[in-house]
Amino acid sequence: MDFLQRYKKWFILALVVLSFVMMAFTGRDGYSQGFARSAVGGVVFRGQALFSSIGNWFSDRWNFFTSMNELHHENQRLLLEIDRLNAELVQHRHSQAQNNDLALLVNLHLRYDSYAVLGADVVSHDPSNWLSTFTINRGTNDGVAVNMAVLAPMGFAGRISAVGSNYAVVTAVMEDGHAVSAQGERTGDTGIVRGDVNLASQGLLRMDFIDTSADLAVGDAVITNHVSSIFPPGILIGHIAEMGQDVGGMYAIVTPAVDFSRLPYVLVVTDIFD
Repeated sequence: MDFLQRYKKWFILALVVLSFVMMAFTGRDGYSQGFARSAVGGVVFRGQALFSSIGNWFSDRWNFFTSMNELHHENQRLLLEIDRLNAELVQHRHSQAQNNDLALLVNLHLRYDSYAVLGADVVSHDPSNWLSTFTINRGTNDGVAVNMAVLAPMGFAGRISAVGSNYAVVTAVMEDGHAVSAQGERTGDTGIVRGDVNLASQGLLRMDFIDTSADLAVGDAVITNHVSSIFPPGILIGHIAEMGQDVGGMYAIVTPAVDFSRLPYVLVVTDIFD
């Protein structure tokens, strides 16, 4: 390319001279005429071939960069589309989880349709005591009062411990000192399930005051019983993870049915049980 630029004038002059030569031989015999045309034609052909080759090279480069630019834009479009689809997938999973939770609450409500219940959203957790207390968006304006039982999709959650006009604080069954009268669903053996400061960090409960003749076993479901005037009977509290005995007698370690780290909705039981 630099060579052509440098000798461009001489190249044009040569073409002009060759053109005059061709004209000078016009009208003479066929041999001379053919020779001139052949000479000029050869030069012109080579020049055309050179320029064509250069043009093709630039055309190939242009097509390459054009294709790369199109591929870049297409890649950006696809990345944006992937981001959009991922966002939709996350939203779908979130909606599915919400629907599953609501379906569990509806089934729980249907199971205890003889009780008056009120749905509520969990709006916050106590940051200093994440698993022990949380706040719901129902209060005295909705008929909520202290000591009302609170149920979660998978079972028993706790009780109302404080209430305002449009909110209430729930003390979860995990809270140290919180106790509920319970029994083994399979055997009917009774005891008291309570939060334990030493077990709370492991997300476990303790069941005490179990008769030494009780037939409770690992894996048994533990439910609320009819003794309490606060909690409805037959609500799942959890499952026995371990049986043991100490100076206080027989005890059980219970894994709660409710996952308090992910609790979006609850039901408040507004009935009082005698």
